[in-house]
Amino acid sequence: MKPQYKFLSKMLLFKGRTLWCGLLALVLILGGSCKNNLVEKPYSFLGEENSFKTASDATVALDAVYDRLRTIYGMTMINLADLNSEELNVESTVGATILDFKTNTYSSSNPTFDSFYTNCYLLIDRANRVIKNVPGIAMDATAKAQVIGEAKFLRALTYFNLVQAFGDVPLVTSPTSDVVNVSIPRTAANDIYTQIINDLKDADAAGLPVKYTAAGTIGRATSGAVKSILAKVYLTRKDYTNTVLYAKQVIDSKSYSLFLDYKNIFPPENKNGQEHIFSAQYSCVKTAYGSPMAEFFSIYFSYPINQGGGAYNVEPAYVNSYLSGDYRKQVTIITQKVNPANNQLVSARNGPCVDKYWDPLPCAEFDARNNFMIIRYADVLLMYAEAINEVNGPTPDAYDAINQVRTRARNGNSSANPQNLTGLSQAQFRDAVLQERGWELCFEGHRRWDLLRTGKYISTLQAAGIPVSQKNLLYPIPQHQIDVNPALTQNPGY
Repeated sequence: MKPQYKFLSKMLLFKGRTLWCGLLALVLILGGSCKNNLVEKPYSFLGEENSFKTASDATVALDAVYDRLRTIYGMTMINLADLNSEELNVESTVGATILDFKTNTYSSSNPTFDSFYTNCYLLIDRANRVIKNVPGIAMDATAKAQVIGEAKFLRALTYFNLVQAFGDVPLVTSPTSDVVNVSIPRTAANDIYTQIINDLKDADAAGLPVKYTAAGTIGRATSGAVKSILAKVYLTRKDYTNTVLYAKQVIDSKSYSLFLDYKNIFPPENKNGQEHIFSAQYSCVKTAYGSPMAEFFSIYFSYPINQGGGAYNVEPAYVNSYLSGDYRKQVTIITQKVNPANNQLVSARNGPCVDKYWDPLPCAEFDARNNFMIIRYADVLLMYAEAINEVNGPTPDAYDAINQVRTRARNGNSSANPQNLTGLSQAQFRDAVLQERGWELCFEGHRRWDLLRTGKYISTLQAAGIPVSQKNLLYPIPQHQIDVNPALTQNPGY
């Protein structure tokens, strides 16, 4: 079988596996269907009244909420947020349903939408069950508050993903017997954001720790994670004063710092490190717990050596957008790589590849060790700089925040690019932050949302020659969901 067709067949197998787990969980409303990252115990919400008796039950139920993050992020978020931008491309052999995100030719029947929507509401239903039932458990009050706070954080984060993708969506805050196949109409996006902010504020008041250290707790939401997502939600809502407030709390906590070397952000050995605030957790301790991103992004190596796929490539114009000498370019984008199995130099098949998700020691195909970083400290610094500029123009604090990111990008060479910014107008600083976010956070699930938030989505895609229209500001409600829920309406243009 030719490599590209072998890759396609495995991509379809991976998507099928993910969809099967999601659909099985949807039908049975299983709290621990497929796999559970943090605690490897099965958990079922069938017979719910008998499932919430002890503190251990609360922990297992919460782990089931975290479990869904792996299906919402990873390559699903890459396709939704990065492929649908000017930064990333994909080879034609991956199939039309993926290629459609690059060309904005997707329809409401695209299976990625239905999988994303279903998994989001499965997570929300699991969170709702924790929020409803844990208060009745006789357990330590502090631990109880933290479990409920984490569940509200995860519910808020998931609604944030939904509202950015689809706009108005059903608001469900109590358990249902069938989480998607019910007649619940869409709720206005403004009301969804109100719920998101209320949940995050509740989580912020729940006494979540600054850091987890005990076995089985690494990767849980911390107080810094809650404040960071609150800052991002407020930034999306153009509430810059509150963005500054919460981003500053994260910065002033001194709980996080930039890795000194940009390349140290990404190796699996460094996951959950000093810069990582909150990530979707992947592990290849067991088959199907791991991440597929290394395979999809890496320069192709013949199977089974190092599991490369190389189906996603960097747009040439984006490669050329980096300033000469920016160290992030050589870390992020490669055209050649040495195969460690035989020390031979291998070249990219279809243009420059993304090297952020390289894992030299995957357990199996689609089972690498990489986490998916949902938010990291550099993101908070750039949000802080952006929000200060919108309130007061480019103040010294705004320059300091963005220049911390640019300083690291010089990798110790004071004369290299990018040089520190100074003397910009408010409009120039605004554009500089958006560009900096592109260079710093590329291929981490942010670009579409950044372009939408700043009003630059249509103009940026048009400049890159990508077909785009007003309807593409929102994704379509999945047609399958409309078919089973007559109360749903479709977004304009679909």
